[in-house]
This record gives sequence, structure tokens and C-alpha cells, in this order.
Amino acid sequence: MARLSRDARHCLIGAATCAALASVFVLGYLGEPTNRGTDGYRLFAYYESAAGLSAGSRVLMAGLPIGNVHAMRLDKATNEVVVELNIHDGFEIPVDSEASIISDGLAGGKYIRVVPGGDYEMLPPGGAFDFTRNSISFFDLFEKIILMAEARRTEQQEPAE
Repeated sequence: MARLSRDARHCLIGAATCAALASVFVLGYLGEPTNRGTDGYRLFAYYESAAGLSAGSRVLMAGLPIGNVHAMRLDKATNEVVVELNIHDGFEIPVDSEASIISDGLAGGKYIRVVPGGDYEMLPPGGAFDFTRNSISFFDLFEKIILMAEARRTEQQEPAE
């Protein structure tokens, strides 16, 4: 068997590394498999901003997947985003529960976290969450931090009268 030259070995190692990184990105983009079928029932949540959320995004309760985002649309009358959730059969959600849009890390996608309430009455199929929290934009958050720091610096630089 002929030995590979040093350059050929480096090329093969580089190609294998690129293939491994590409597969990690593809698997990260696809995320964990979700049940994208229509089994289960539909719930609705209304948000002022659903930035980063998309159809197929996960819905988690207590860290466990209980469904996914089926569709999203803009309600032109209220200018709110209507998010249609497909909740798997067997999961019941109290009417006073909260549906928050959460970031899956700085570069990750978004998902909906359901924090169950304590009511004994459950959301019926076709029902809507009364309590929601919008997606947090990291850019808006950083902008507020910078503006606060600039305001504080300006206050410290102004001479006392």
C-alpha cells in the first residue's frame, strides 16, 4: 500500500474536519425531531413580537416537549402575532398558564416555554393563553445597557453646582 504524502494527509484531515463540522451544523439546525403531524389539539397565543420563532419550533413544559408551533400569522386588527400551537394528546394545560418565547442560547433558535398555572380548569382545544411573554431581542437589550451606561457616564462628568 502506497503511503500518502504529507500534503495529501493534511487535505484528507481537513476534508474530514469540514464534513464533521457541516454535519454538526445540519443536526443543530434541524434540532431534535418533533411530531409535526396534526395529532393532538390546537391552542393559540398572542404576542407583540415573535422574532426568531418559526413554524416547527418546539413547545416545552417543564423542559419536556409537548408540541410544536404549527403556524404564525399577523392579526391585522390588533397588529399582534397569532401563534398556533399543536399540543400532543395527553398533555393538559391549566387556563392560567403562561406561554413565553425563549431563546435557545445566543445563536440558537427560539421555542415556547409553557409555565403551568395552578387552576383546575384546563385550556380547551382552540383556546388561547391569557398570559404570554414576547421574545426578548438581545440587540434591544444591549442597546438599553449601552444607553444606561452612557447616561450614567454623562451624570458623573457633569460638574456639581
